[in-house]
Amino acid sequence: MKRDVNHELIQRAIAASNEVMVIADALQPDTPLIYVNPAFERVTGYRPDEALGRNCRFLHRDDSAQPALDQVRQALRERIPCAVLLRNYRKDGTLFWNQLQLAPMLDGTGTVTHFMGTMLDVTDRVEIEQRLLEKQRQLERSKRALEGLALKDSLTGLYNRRYFDEQLAREWNRARREQLAVSLFMIDIDHFKRFNDTYGHLAGDERLRMVGEGLRRCFARGSDLVARYGGEEFVAVTPGLQRRAARDRAELLCEAIRTLTEHAGHGEMPPVTVSVGLATATPDNRLAAEDLLETADRALYEAKRQGRDRVIQATPLRALASAA
Repeated sequence: MKRDVNHELIQRAIAASNEVMVIADALQPDTPLIYVNPAFERVTGYRPDEALGRNCRFLHRDDSAQPALDQVRQALRERIPCAVLLRNYRKDGTLFWNQLQLAPMLDGTGTVTHFMGTMLDVTDRVEIEQRLLEKQRQLERSKRALEGLALKDSLTGLYNRRYFDEQLAREWNRARREQLAVSLFMIDIDHFKRFNDTYGHLAGDERLRMVGEGLRRCFARGSDLVARYGGEEFVAVTPGLQRRAARDRAELLCEAIRTLTEHAGHGEMPPVTVSVGLATATPDNRLAAEDLLETADRALYEAKRQGRDRVIQATPLRALASAA
């Protein structure tokens, strides 16, 4: 009699529980549900007669590619417990997040005859976690954007001088380890102050953007680095580019810049031209990145002294180091 009372109490407790409890027959094909407590209908919207005799996969609808479902299938095959988080769907089609715990039930011989599942609707918790995660992603995106702004020139979108100086040191050290040539281009827009005074700063800003875009196209390799160095001066560094190829690149750059005004429809304004100082070196213990930068800067000064709109390539730095 006591055993019957306990059995009745257990049945009443399961029926009164706010947590969904289901039992599936492990000995029948497709493991159909044979019991659902009243909470099942409150959570899913399905009446017991609509659920019994069916595999609980009907709660997944078309959302069957969930990785957690593979864990459930494995647990059913191997007759072992599992705990997973699933996307399930109510009878009206609304999504709810189901924290499912599945446990095998054994008979007196140790054979798994049934599986008991407890289902907990954790939708509110998951949605809060998702909102927090999205906020974290937004913060990360904002942080990356701010970091990018700190590294970029706001007018041209090219890197700024501070970032370039940092990267030049890294590229120089890498080139030293790998014994690669490094070519550095100092580029200055010719007669820019005169142009600004004549046509105004808005036109000058547009010209800076045009030249920046021309540089971006000319130095488009993944290893190339281009920056606005200050005012109307730009700088580019190209690892692995030898002297002859660097000279050809500089000449192509000058030609490309000359055509910018025509293509931009600014026929009433003087054409854009640039002067380029170029230096190439293979790093060794006698040379520093600053030597390359200083040599290219001197070459730029010479290009402007000789009349602008031209490339001056400096003497190889190895020869300068040897002479010193």
